[in-house]
Amino acid sequence: MSLVPTRVQLNRPLPPLTYLAPEGLPVGVRVRVRVRNSLAVGLAMGPDPAPPAAKLRPVEAVIDPFPLLPPKLRELQAFAARYYGCLEAHLLPLSLPQALLPHWEADEDGQRLSFHRDRGAWDVLADLGEAWHRDPSILPTLLHRPVLRGAGFTEVRLTGAPHPPRVTPAQAKILLALEEAGGALMEPELLEAAGVGASVLGTLEKRGLVARMKRVDLLAQRREAGADRTVILNDEQGVALEAVAPGTFGVHLLQGVTGSGKTEVYLALAERVLAAGRRVLWLVPEIGLTARLLDRLEARFPGRIAVGHAGLNAGEKHGDVVRLLFNGADLFVGVRNAVMAPLRDIGLIVVDEEHEGSYKSEEHPRIHARDLAIKRAQLEGCPIVLGSATPSLESWQAAQSGRYRLIQLKQRPAGITLPAVEVVDLRDAYREMRRKVILTPLLMRALMDVLARGEQALLLLNRRGYENFWMCRACGRTLGCPHCAISLTYHRGDFRLRCHLCGHETVPPEACPDCGADHLRGVGEGTEQVEEHLKQLFPAARILRLDRDTTRRRGSFEAGLLAAETGEVDILVGTQMLAKGHTFPKLTLVGVLNADQGLKVADFRASERTFQLLTQVAGRAGRAELPGRVILQTYSPEHPAITFALAQDFEGFAASELPFREGLGYPPFTALSLYRAEADTPKEAREALETFRQHLSVPGLRVLGPLEAPVPRVRDRWRMHLLLKGTRGALGEVLARHPLDPSGPISLDRDPIQFG
Repeated sequence: MSLVPTRVQLNRPLPPLTYLAPEGLPVGVRVRVRVRNSLAVGLAMGPDPAPPAAKLRPVEAVIDPFPLLPPKLRELQAFAARYYGCLEAHLLPLSLPQALLPHWEADEDGQRLSFHRDRGAWDVLADLGEAWHRDPSILPTLLHRPVLRGAGFTEVRLTGAPHPPRVTPAQAKILLALEEAGGALMEPELLEAAGVGASVLGTLEKRGLVARMKRVDLLAQRREAGADRTVILNDEQGVALEAVAPGTFGVHLLQGVTGSGKTEVYLALAERVLAAGRRVLWLVPEIGLTARLLDRLEARFPGRIAVGHAGLNAGEKHGDVVRLLFNGADLFVGVRNAVMAPLRDIGLIVVDEEHEGSYKSEEHPRIHARDLAIKRAQLEGCPIVLGSATPSLESWQAAQSGRYRLIQLKQRPAGITLPAVEVVDLRDAYREMRRKVILTPLLMRALMDVLARGEQALLLLNRRGYENFWMCRACGRTLGCPHCAISLTYHRGDFRLRCHLCGHETVPPEACPDCGADHLRGVGEGTEQVEEHLKQLFPAARILRLDRDTTRRRGSFEAGLLAAETGEVDILVGTQMLAKGHTFPKLTLVGVLNADQGLKVADFRASERTFQLLTQVAGRAGRAELPGRVILQTYSPEHPAITFALAQDFEGFAASELPFREGLGYPPFTALSLYRAEADTPKEAREALETFRQHLSVPGLRVLGPLEAPVPRVRDRWRMHLLLKGTRGALGEVLARHPLDPSGPISLDRDPIQFG
């Protein structure tokens, strides 16, 4: 079997490398290669037309007999790699777990796959792969893992504990392999990837850096189905259902007030598509929304659902991906990365809460799942529905210009009305009380009334911890993170000052490190302080706090939501994770403690995000038969984001905000590319971007920078930004003419939504 120079992409910050691989190896199969002294999984990209003169290493092994991903998904990955300036290998883990390995001893018509491999018959395997994608049942044992069935297997996970200053080279290999795999791997694959013995794992486990747990094989995983709550669609919902033409590509923006029944429209559309023999891809913005949604989907479509999100263990991810590859699930529901799920013959894509920023990845590769979902629908030739009570202004403008079809639901179901919204000026409350207050008298009286009636209240404060930061009243110093340019947040329960960027934490000092005075005081309140305050005011009330600190354990968020839904909680306290998609039948009061907190961010989207958050959280009140009430506490009652949220008027807000965006040349009227440079010093980061800017040769661009990032230092790395404004075509041309070195100091964020 002859070997030829072949380009191989790795899921590492490296350009494509050249190895010797079997001649005729199909593009898109995974191979195992040696990089320096470690093994890595790469993606074969075809023969190298200009191989280097150096001596080339052969690939260690060919993992796949043929490309496992459906052809249309591979086409989507190629598009995403071009658009976002990354490699297809960087996107591959979003579709295939690294632990998913084909079984070479599987056979078709008596011929084992290894037989064709050993004689170099890759054309035969490629033809077999095309037939398998049409009918996976021809290779029923392709992904059968006999050594792992029955007795279960051991999964190794990173615990999230900070790494100690010193680790041995062998321990570093284990930690690096886990990080590259997304934090979890099955033990045999981990030891093989790291090239170390099992004793190293034992040492890391004793030091608390990794955890090992026994898992069963979940290839036959099924979820319990509850009772199906079939709802007869009202006239508005029926019109929305008929507006989505099946079997043809089209982008539909479903804008409906909170509680108007958008989910019922999604379910009716899914039922129609599944009845026609095609499949459904359903995206939600956060893990917390999947649990309740899965109950409804399993009730409506029992045994036909698969799920994907970061909260699953390696075995569960493996099991559901196998189900998709073998057409064992007709509806796949998941968060951002699910847009790359290996689902075939898609007839409908749903993107719920399409405005949510969590659809945009802030880590490489920086994809936007909503935008890729639209491209995937185009490739699949199917409709896509983008749903939200408060659509992104990009989607709204596209609907207004006719690129998307606008469908509106303006009424809640019969007997259910929108909540009454009131505003409290915190400036007046301060003058009246002569001190800063967490709960104004109006909100206090409303809470007492709700508790007296046996109903529920939700208090939102989008800031976790006990106090926002500590400062010295003598010299004015703020206690900051030594590794990041932000202040440390005080967590009273753990008695720690903690950085919410890098995880650094320390015991609060007794005196100021600068002047030695003992006048250190906390400033601002977080959800932890609000919870403590409520327990003092209402000792008999059942209070539950839900934020990132209280929901770290797997299943804790879902358990909290279930307790609230079943009436076991009187007052919910939390951050924005409670603001959307949840239904609490007894919830009649929503209090927003600092409604204009998000307006103080230096970001052109600050008003939009504030309006969306306030409108969404207000929509949690009064979603059943009980009338709802919303109280917004704010220092800026006259701000448009506040006034339009009071009126629940999205169209008015959009009409007010869009001219401002157009005048300043921001999305949706201009596309953005943000080039970020990170270096050991600010000078190095600035020089890298200045050199890049000098070589830009695309007309029609507006270039801002290099400028210091809003948070200039994170994890001891200094950061600078270069912002490009222009058309999507011009920005794509910049990327084509000036590709970035994956191992260089500059990274690209196309269509950024965060500038920190």
